[in-house]
Order: sequence, then structure tokens, then C-alpha cells
Amino acid sequence: MTAAEPANPFEEAEVAATYDSWFETPLGQVVDQLEKALIYRLADPHPGERALDVGSGTGHYSCDLAERGLTVTAIDASEAMLGAARAKGCRVAWEQGEVEDLPFADGTFDLVLSITALEFVRDAARVLSEMARVTAPGGRMVVAVLNARGPWAAARRREAEEEGGTFAAARFLRPDEFAAMLRRHGPTRWSSSVFVPPSGRGLWCARVLEVLGQALARGRGALLVGRVER
Repeated sequence: MTAAEPANPFEEAEVAATYDSWFETPLGQVVDQLEKALIYRLADPHPGERALDVGSGTGHYSCDLAERGLTVTAIDASEAMLGAARAKGCRVAWEQGEVEDLPFADGTFDLVLSITALEFVRDAARVLSEMARVTAPGGRMVVAVLNARGPWAAARRREAEEEGGTFAAARFLRPDEFAAMLRRHGPTRWSSSVFVPPSGRGLWCARVLEVLGQALARGRGALLVGRVER
């Protein structure tokens, strides 16, 4: 890291220790359910498969996949986030390393996923190339990022401008950019999730909004999710 580069907030122990607390709020619980519904619909994980979670953070998805019976490896650059992940006691092989240079052989995994990690890496295109390399023939990559055109990304930008924090250096992708990056690695299908705003207004009908949004305005959901066939 050079003097001109901002400090990585994910290396801070306090950030790692409190990262999962949002999922315990009423809004966080619903958003988590909506996001997982789309992510797992596209990922279609099966017990016994080999899975890699790229930019795994505190292991929110790694642990969930392990509970579903997959053999899971997780990699993240932040030792602080991995410390919080390991404390959960999940049956996951945790690896510390740079996701731009994955330390795995070609075609190792049936499912390779990355959830809200590309926003924070130095070279998103390189990460996707590495993910494609380690995905087995006939396997799939599943990638999720915050939508640059959605209200959640706008809210995160405002928070970063006012308070700094984890999103200060984040780079969000538009739907067209996202789909184009994925298509370089194979046939791609994508959609989006979470059509309720960050205020939580309309939370009571979030599932109805989800159905309507995915059918009529898939480029407007807060989370873009894509699947690439290998």
C-alpha cells in the first residue's frame, strides 16, 4: 500500500466484529432473505459440491453453504474479517490472500461465488478472470455487486462522503457494465434483488415488490446478481 492509497477499513478489528450486526435488524433480515433467494436460485448449490467464496469477509455465505452440505473454501485479504469468520466455527477452509491471484489450481471448484466484494478490489476484471480459471468445466460462477443505478448505492455514497467508512473507496457497477464483464467468461444470465429503499419504506410488501421488480425492472434492484456457465 502506498501513501496515496486509503487504509483498508476491513482490516480494522471493530469493523470486522460488528459487520454482521446489520443482518440482525428487521430491514437487514428481510434484505438478506431476498438476496439469498436470488443468489441461490442462480447458484443452485448441491451437497457435496466444491465451492469457493471469493472475498468471503466474515463468512456469511461460506458458513451458509457449508451448512447446505458443500465443501467450502473461503478466501479474503483481511485477516480481521477472517478472524471474525473463524470464530463462527463453521466447517470451512479459511484462506488469507489476495483475490486477484487465487492460490488454487485450474478447474478446482464446481461453484465459485463472490458477494459484494468486487466493489472493493483493485482490479475487478482480474478477479473475474481468476474466478473463471479455478471454476471446473461444467461449473458456474455467481457474482453479486451493488447496483450503481440503485438507491442503496446512492445511500452508501452519501454515507461515505459524510462519514467515510467501508464504502469510501467502493466502485459500483451499472447493469450493462456488470453483464459485459461477466459475458467475457461464458454464457451469462442475470437479474437483481431488493426493490425496497434503504429507508425500509414498503418493507411489508418487499416480496411482492421483488416479483414485480424482477419481472419489469430487473436493472433497478439494489443487488445485481449474475451466473456464468463454464
